Amino acid sequence: MTAPTDPRFIRARHEFANAFGDLARGKRNWQLATFWTLGVLSVVVLAYVRLAGSARIVPYIVEVDRLGQVIPAGVADVMKPPDARLVASQLAAFVRAVRTVLPASPPALEADVMRRAYAFVDQGSTAATTLNTYFADPAHDPRVLGRVLTRQVDVTSVLPVPGASTWKLRWAETELPIQPGMPTRMTAWEGYVTVRTRAPATADAVQDNPLGVFITSIDWAEITVTGGRP
Repeated sequence: MTAPTDPRFIRARHEFANAFGDLARGKRNWQLATFWTLGVLSVVVLAYVRLAGSARIVPYIVEVDRLGQVIPAGVADVMKPPDARLVASQLAAFVRAVRTVLPASPPALEADVMRRAYAFVDQGSTAATTLNTYFADPAHDPRVLGRVLTRQVDVTSVLPVPGASTWKLRWAETELPIQPGMPTRMTAWEGYVTVRTRAPATADAVQDNPLGVFITSIDWAEITVTGGRP
């Protein structure tokens, strides 16, 4: 078939091609604009997600006078590692709380002693598992032992292991029978605990563990014995 030579057909074909060509180019431009907008929107969304994930709360300390007027205000300092002497004191308090046996005391009193002991333990750690398993044995349960004896604990040394977050503890225990005539039992103990520090997160934690020293693992052993258990 030969191409039409009539100028009217040629002009009509050009008009048709120009009209649909403009539509095709316009569609292509809108597609490019849409893809570009989606790309920019994706980048913005990812930026917002990253910004939200990396957001940090900055605590401030504000002091007020008796009239409620603000005196000084400033950013709270990041918790610094506590002094080794304070850590040693806190670990000694933990040993006394966790090893002392009270004489047939009310359940609430014994529960409060154990609560103060567990305040130093990182929940979910091997230390918590070790203590739970240990006290699950009636021979070690202070509520059971309190029916026949009392136990006094004297911490003799708390020393850090150089180059590690582990501490070596030594203490002596004196078990006094409640029934007269039964022998007193004295033992010496040695233990190792691994600790980590983090800021207390609750009001109770601030009261019971103000330094934020938490025990993550514990291992203790009886090294000498004098006398016998009633």
